[in-house]
Amino acid sequence: REVARGFAWPHGAARVVRQPRNVGLVGQWLSCNGDSDPDTDSDAREPAQSVGHKPEVVIFEDDMEVSPLFWVWLRSAWAHYRRREDLSGISLQHQHTEAASGQSHLAIANGHRPYLYKIPGSWGFSPHRRVWPKFLKWQAEKQASGYEPDDLQFRGRDTITTKWWKDMRGAGQDPRMWTQWMMRYMEDQGLFCLYPNLPGQRAFTASWNEEGEHDPGNMKGRLSTPLQTAWDASCEALPASPWRIDWDGSRIPGPERPPRERQCDLSQANVIFDGWIYRMQQRPGGVSKMWTNIVPHMAKAVRDFGGRFTHASAASVRLPGAQDVTCPELDCVSRLPGRDKVFFSSYYRGTPDACFVHAVYDHIPERTGMDVGPHSEYWPRIDNLKYAAGFLSISKSTTDDLCQLYGMCDARFVATSDNRAAPIFRPARASSIAALRRRYAIDREYFLVIGQRYEYKNYDIFWDGLALATRADPSFRDRFMVVVVGPPEHTRHALPVVNIPHLEEEELPVAYSGASAFVYTSKYEGFGMPPIEAGACGATLLLGPFYRDRMPHVFGNLSLYASDASEVEAALRRVAGGDVL
Repeated sequence: REVARGFAWPHGAARVVRQPRNVGLVGQWLSCNGDSDPDTDSDAREPAQSVGHKPEVVIFEDDMEVSPLFWVWLRSAWAHYRRREDLSGISLQHQHTEAASGQSHLAIANGHRPYLYKIPGSWGFSPHRRVWPKFLKWQAEKQASGYEPDDLQFRGRDTITTKWWKDMRGAGQDPRMWTQWMMRYMEDQGLFCLYPNLPGQRAFTASWNEEGEHDPGNMKGRLSTPLQTAWDASCEALPASPWRIDWDGSRIPGPERPPRERQCDLSQANVIFDGWIYRMQQRPGGVSKMWTNIVPHMAKAVRDFGGRFTHASAASVRLPGAQDVTCPELDCVSRLPGRDKVFFSSYYRGTPDACFVHAVYDHIPERTGMDVGPHSEYWPRIDNLKYAAGFLSISKSTTDDLCQLYGMCDARFVATSDNRAAPIFRPARASSIAALRRRYAIDREYFLVIGQRYEYKNYDIFWDGLALATRADPSFRDRFMVVVVGPPEHTRHALPVVNIPHLEEEELPVAYSGASAFVYTSKYEGFGMPPIEAGACGATLLLGPFYRDRMPHVFGNLSLYASDASEVEAALRRVAGGDVL
């Protein structure tokens, strides 16, 4: 504190704020709103002002060096780009990281003009005064809910924005970086950070990279990049439409379509969720888990715009943020309040008494030859298509089928969800894995199978491939076993089988983390969350033809694939040989 007080600041009024405890660098960033916090000790020598009331604000970490030109360039850049609705802020640093590969060779050949990139630059960051308060509010709410930011995906692979973050995650540790929060917010909102692109990799700020907890100090007194010390033509190059750069360093094509501020009045609306799936699935399944995770967010979004969100199946389960009523039959929708009613059914029910949004999970019956006629259990789903005002599809594959099978191809009426694993799914501790193995008598390495095993799940190729692998290498039987979670497997197979009827939600990440491979050999799915969950826990994936042929953008080369028993055998032998993806 005395060091901070003694720091000479000849540029105007100053204020020293002392945190009541060590909050770390991420805590310092997330408390940078310009206001005195009632929980902090502040030596204020000017009235407190927030970011939202200052013309320009720039946040510096320690260990920085700045160009004498930084303020002039920053104010000029804000004058040019403040009205952009896809801008999260402006960085003063040179950005070198190509996030798709994690390599330090990003080079933007646009004539040394500023560009927009998906990574926020923390070595001198000036947040947009409209965006920053919204980000801080979002971050606080997300953290309070237990959410932690995950690795963003690009073409089926994790982006690598810093090697330190990746190494810490790989070691099972919990790195904390404010930029990971900001990147998730930027990705969700379609935002970019503006960077200078000066000749010779010069910048308006640079780091000394001095030795510390997360830096070995290899720079040895040299700046990370040279500083721009002379005002020249490159400082004045501020194009009206800067290039937008993707994770792999390529230019994002097409016209700019920045997100607009949402102007929405739901004061007369009642969004009704029927909760029917909870009557059908007594234990959490894929569809019910999906709704349990997203309904609280839907309810909050509706309430934020003045509307009412009603959960009509309160007798089955309570959902946070929703107004609970017991209204199991469709005819009672007309009696619920609200001038404008929007009806979401969790399992293919429609009503003429509300604007009906049809949630579409898959087209397994149509694609696999099941009976979909008027007397089948699937007919209501198909019959209700014609009544829907819009569609919510759970995957690109399902959206494609909706277009191909039923002609529902207009993107204005079909929304495709962006699926990701819940925060609970992350690599488990070794002690937790050992405890789970003791609990269920798992006494060797195991291949994990979870869920129903209908014909289209295609598990016959797994069992047959397992037999081939065991015949080719008899040591398989002594080394491996199969853990089946769900309906028991009664058939005798080449390896011992442990049947577990049910795992609690908190046990699933542990089971995924401990598996030698997670096996999901489906011919067809709507999306299939278990592979996403298993992958988030670090499991090697052995997936069926559906994921290779219909959803290559999800896993890419991060999975083993198999279409028949011989390919399963080859994949299992790779796993046994230590080829872990």
